[in-house]
Amino acid sequence: MCMGGGGGGGGGGTINMPDTGAYDRMFDRQLQMMQMSQSSALTTQQSQLDQALTTQQSLLTELRDLRTERAEEAASVEAQARRMANIIGAPPPEEAAKAPVVGAARSKTSQRKSGKRGLRIGRATATSSGQGAGLNII
Repeated sequence: MCMGGGGGGGGGGTINMPDTGAYDRMFDRQLQMMQMSQSSALTTQQSQLDQALTTQQSLLTELRDLRTERAEEAASVEAQARRMANIIGAPPPEEAAKAPVVGAARSKTSQRKSGKRGLRIGRATATSSGQGAGLNII
């Protein structure tokens, strides 16, 4: 029966471990290069993000300043218009601003008929009669 091992004697074989230090150093260098590459890309992206945020913040500050300036101008114009209105006075009312005529003031009381006929709404009658557009049968 074969028990494995060497040539037939009583001792076991010796295993020599190869020197892997050169491979370990090469792996470490490659790992460092990959990490540096990733970190530099990450640093570049982070700097671009920081720059975009700074630009956005400056634009928002300019927009706020512009809105504040416009509000102050509007308040100034409104105050000036109020002062002018106090000096000059209110403008005359427009023709369309008159109240509608209702009730008894709408019709003259002297022409009003009494009774049921007084409740009737008058219609404008034509002063001349024209050609009709009805059916003409010959």
